[in-house]
Amino acid sequence: MAFLALGLAIGNLRRSRRLKTRMTQHQESTEQQLQQLRSELERDAAALPERSETAPISERLQQELGAFQERLAQCQKEVADLRGEAQNLAVLPTWHPIRVKLAEELRPRLVPITDKLGPVLFPHQIAFDELDWMYKLPDRKFPYSLTFEEGMMMHYLVAANELKSGYEIATAFGFSSFFLATAFEKTGGHLISADAYIEEEMEHYIYDHATAQEHVEKLRQLHRDKQYDQLPRGLQFALEGAATLNIESVVDYEIACSPEGVPELLGDRTLDFAFIDGGHFGEQPVLDVKSVLPYLHPERFLMMFHDTQGEAVAKAVHFAAQATGIKPFSIHTRNRIVAVAKGIDPATLQTCREMTVRQAV
Repeated sequence: MAFLALGLAIGNLRRSRRLKTRMTQHQESTEQQLQQLRSELERDAAALPERSETAPISERLQQELGAFQERLAQCQKEVADLRGEAQNLAVLPTWHPIRVKLAEELRPRLVPITDKLGPVLFPHQIAFDELDWMYKLPDRKFPYSLTFEEGMMMHYLVAANELKSGYEIATAFGFSSFFLATAFEKTGGHLISADAYIEEEMEHYIYDHATAQEHVEKLRQLHRDKQYDQLPRGLQFALEGAATLNIESVVDYEIACSPEGVPELLGDRTLDFAFIDGGHFGEQPVLDVKSVLPYLHPERFLMMFHDTQGEAVAKAVHFAAQATGIKPFSIHTRNRIVAVAKGIDPATLQTCREMTVRQAV
């Protein structure tokens, strides 16, 4: 069975690479053809005022426009077919028994949350199934959340490994914390979720750390003055969501900057779970890792990373691996979550890898 599984995995990987190569080549060829057609139409249109006999030219342009539209429709169908072929890779993991069980448990419970959010993807991305979407607040441009699938996986890992003491940076609008806190609810654990809410303010994921610190001080003053309606929409949504899910006693939402605010947040806590999803630029992810390392349980912990396709986060993963002496475990979700784990059941990590719809695509 092991050799069969390995053979299927290798075949799946090769197939996905061929599909990606075909889609890239087809897209480049199509774009070149469309650009050529556009150039011809623009050239002919520009020449119209200089000619007296416009009727024959107009007729020819109409014919070219019709051919252009026909070719465009054909190209769109070919791209759709290739996308459908790529999505065929998602059929098997979609029906993984643990994935199905998690979806049946968590989707209905989080309906009051997802109904208030907007599903979103970055340009030119496609969702492989209904759990492969990210979310955002409908009245804010940024930030985006993890996917529902990624949230389910972290919920599963916390619950299956009976983890009890968690910390995440950053909250955004609480979506990841809902998956984590509902898992800690099962284990009798607790989560601290912290954010500077600067991405919501800047409407971007690149920002100056000094600006983030100033923003935190401003927000803390608003909180001290009990001007709760002036607090970030993301924090308000997180608090409202926790109340809706009845997990208020399981999660604390804090306004803080990492790394300097972490000692005050964690105090004498010992963590067996940390989710690193703060700033994705420069040395910030490495600093986030450094800030939690002293608080990790020496024998048993799970550190999760999100958006490891980005250079700064990838560097932080390898820094964590070197600092702990543990090899990273990659799971090929949309945003490439990675685990650095010690004393965690390896079968639970392997299960996550098996039930992601994207596999090696």
